[in-house]
Amino acid sequence: MRKKLYHQFACSSLMLPEHRARLARHHQDKVRESSLPPADEQQLEQFQRLIEQSMHSGRALRITFRESGRYRAFTGVALEQQPESERLRFRRGEQVLTIPTAAIVHLEIASSADY
Repeated sequence: MRKKLYHQFACSSLMLPEHRARLARHHQDKVRESSLPPADEQQLEQFQRLIEQSMHSGRALRITFRESGRYRAFTGVALEQQPESERLRFRRGEQVLTIPTAAIVHLEIASSADY
């Protein structure tokens, strides 16, 4: 039904070309995001162990996550896990970054050269 509704709007003569193009980009972004495979249970457990290790020992982690349809990397120490909002907070120097757990693609212990 979504495709039919999407095409109905795309064919509308009342839509401005800019709006039609933006609607097409939005549709492509949604398709791209939904095509990423979800993390399996083993990978989620490994992520959880690494986060706990970083929180307790202060070891830096290298986090790769999705933000606005792009991949971004960040190296920092885990500060806290917010289970109610499903977010993680990381710190590197003075910079603090909050990342949704669903956006994390890869997580590993950072080498000393990265941090």
